[in-house]
Amino acid sequence: MSRAPLHVQLLGRLYVVAGWLSLLASISLVLLGVGAVSLASQAGPEVAASLAAAIFFATAAVTLVWAGVLIGVGMALRQHRHWARPAALVLAIVNVFVIPFGTALSVYASWVLLQEGGKRLFERPHPQGSAV
Repeated sequence: MSRAPLHVQLLGRLYVVAGWLSLLASISLVLLGVGAVSLASQAGPEVAASLAAAIFFATAAVTLVWAGVLIGVGMALRQHRHWARPAALVLAIVNVFVIPFGTALSVYASWVLLQEGGKRLFERPHPQGSAV
């Protein structure tokens, strides 16, 4: 009996959890940016604080988009959408560089989605009566 559906469901949940953790990181970056803005309003290191605020806000925006993509792909994996498998594999390539948790998630995603059982779950059903 194939355990691929169970692993795909778990992988989808892990992607959603990673997305929520990224969302928390984004919120913390926004708060750091607010702190840097408050420092920039004081006399003294205005340029450095303004630059730090801009970097924090830009990084928060990128992290927020990353969180949304992870959550969306995780939910699509759990629903066995045909586009979720290649999207999750692309995210796994990028996640390799998010040490250590992203790397572990990448290894698990590759293992689950590159097996035959994992591939079969995401194949589109062929319309009845058509020859393939």
